Parts: sequence; structure tokens; C-alpha cells
Amino acid sequence: MRRRLAGEDGFTLPEALVAMVMMAVVLFALYAVFDAGVRVFGAGRDNAEAVQAARLGLARMEREIRMAYPRGKADEDVTLLTGFGEERLDFGNDLNGNRRTVDPATGLAEPGEGISYTLDAGGAPLRNGRLLVESAGDVDGDGRALTFEYFDANGDPVGAGDEEVVSLVRMELEISEDSKAGREPVERVLRTGVALRNR
Repeated sequence: MRRRLAGEDGFTLPEALVAMVMMAVVLFALYAVFDAGVRVFGAGRDNAEAVQAARLGLARMEREIRMAYPRGKADEDVTLLTGFGEERLDFGNDLNGNRRTVDPATGLAEPGEGISYTLDAGGAPLRNGRLLVESAGDVDGDGRALTFEYFDANGDPVGAGDEEVVSLVRMELEISEDSKAGREPVERVLRTGVALRNR
């Protein structure tokens, strides 16, 4: 065996092994911190995407309901809501400017002017038969992701058959979306009230 000479200082094998183990521990700790940050960011992004999609759907509903137009203003038919209930709202928007939403000859909604909000078999909200918001889902356990309430000008609830006094529609949209990568699911309830402009 050779003797060390002056200036030939270095690490022994045990010292090198200890240094490698310590470096591995530090790298694993840094990886754990980085991974936790990525997970938190992902969960926040999932939550924001689900809520944003629901807000866009609710904003569309607000615009359309606010602009509900009478069945035939020129013919003095001022019925705004052709069907309404806790799980359904039917009305028309005068998009072509002819001052009516229903064809007087057939009694049917004019093409493109009838709007119907309903629920599918699973309780998800539909607009004219198409899914309104993908992230919508029942949160409170009643089987519905969208509900409506109706009020008169004084803020009193309106019952079925009193369409002519409805001046405010209150909506509640529930969001329930499973997050990606096993994170907690996103569950929110969005509420808004819409005053009928043409009442």
C-alpha cells in the first residue's frame, strides 16, 4: 500500500458515500417541495376552470332571460314566460326584430327565437336540449344542478299560473366536478337574480 504524500488530500470512500447520501436526501426534499407546489397549482387551476365555465353559462342565462320578449307585442300578447317552474324556464327573444317570438299562424316559437332551460335525466342543465355547463352537477343532494325561483315586483314569491306578475327570476347553478389526479372535487353553488327588462 502506498503512503499519502503531502498535497494528496482527498475523500475516502466512506466520506464520499456519506456526501452522496446527504445530497440524495436534499434532492428528494427539494423534489417533494416542488411536487407539492405543482399539486397546489393544479388544484387551483381545476377549481378556477370549473367556476369560470359555470360563470360563463350563468352569464349567458342572465343575458337571455333579461331580454325575454313577449310572444307577440304587436298583437298585444305580452306573455314573456311561456313555461316556468322550479326545473324549467321557457321564453323567447325577438332576434329578428319583428316584435314577436311566436309565429301567429302556427303558435310555435319562431326559428332561433325560442329558448328553453330544462334538466336532463341526471339533473344537469340543458339549453334547448344541449348541455349548458359541463361542470354542473348536483351538490346539495336534490338531484338537480339548476333551479329557478320567481318573484313579483315586491319580492314576493310567485306561484304557477301567475306569469303576468313575474318580474324577477332567481337562478341557482351547482358545480360538482371531479378534479384531475385524485385531488379534492370542486363543488360550488352560484346564485343570481335577473329582472325581466320587458315586463
